[in-house]
Amino acid sequence: MADTDRTRFDRRRFLGAAGAGAMFLAGCTGQSSDDEVLGNPEFTDERPEPGGTTMEELPELSGELTVYSGRSEERVGELIDYIEEMYDDLTVDVRYADSSDLVNAILTEEETPADIYYTTESGTLTFLRDEGLTTELPDDVLELCPEEFRDPEGNWMGLSRRSWAIAFNTDRFEESDIPEEIMAFPESEVASEMGWAPYRGSTQAFITAMRVLHGEEETREWIEAMLDAGLRTYEGGRSDLAQATGSGEVNASLYNHYIVRGNLDLPIDVTYTKNDAGVVPVVPGACVMNASDDPETAANFVAHWASAEAQEYFATTTWEYPVSPHVEPLDVLPDRDELAPPEIDLNDLADIETTLSLLRELDVL
Repeated sequence: MADTDRTRFDRRRFLGAAGAGAMFLAGCTGQSSDDEVLGNPEFTDERPEPGGTTMEELPELSGELTVYSGRSEERVGELIDYIEEMYDDLTVDVRYADSSDLVNAILTEEETPADIYYTTESGTLTFLRDEGLTTELPDDVLELCPEEFRDPEGNWMGLSRRSWAIAFNTDRFEESDIPEEIMAFPESEVASEMGWAPYRGSTQAFITAMRVLHGEEETREWIEAMLDAGLRTYEGGRSDLAQATGSGEVNASLYNHYIVRGNLDLPIDVTYTKNDAGVVPVVPGACVMNASDDPETAANFVAHWASAEAQEYFATTTWEYPVSPHVEPLDVLPDRDELAPPEIDLNDLADIETTLSLLRELDVL
């Protein structure tokens, strides 16, 4: 591959450091024993100790909580179980589903049993806030998350950060073949060999960001041009699109930056556009429902996701950027200041319904 100044994974360096994808949660807290870890502790050798507030410093948890999680059990189930097992008197019931399905459930339930709603992107958090269904988080919980990644009204907070990226098959393309501007893609040779997963919430957040930055008409024209060029739709999970990209079924895709995770055996790399919707930050986060019977415990459970150990988990197990400035991302990722996302208020991504209407109008959904 040609060397450029574009921001991308250093795939070879990662393969040398991580082997077959060793992942872990370092450190032990609360009632856990000193030799208890999540995943593979060997990957901790070259990483600094995570900084910030530890789980041990947070209030102990007890009672029963129900979590509606738009993040999959594969991504976060181990961490949720870990926190639950720290406390003898804590029981956590988790309902895993697509974020949109969970929001629809909350809207139709007479009184939702959910204490916490956890999602892949911030738009639905703002939507639930605007519907009056969430409650303000305590200041000591909000302070665990930088202001840029939390609701200015205090009703939700980000827990990790992803970036949109362009994945490409290295047997077919070099990085220099990938346009540096997302709006230039329809005219590129890459467009005819691309795939996307518009049923996923983060893809819908990407289109919402394009609407915010470029307007609805220009976004419509971009989608139509991409479809005319041959953009293929994948209805399954993102792993299906990753496999398609690596196998050559398609040779590029719109994806979250951690596509390489779990696909180290495939010829996949990623690159980033600059200062546009193609590199918009996607912030998974959580809120506490105002119908919760125990909002204090629910808020403190959310705080555990923002702890030093949990932020290290997100960095090393889901390959995301921690929102905590005290925990470093994997060194194979671009530094935080190397990415060039557009200036955008995450609350502006709340209007998912207009995006869904547009995608339905264009027969994408």
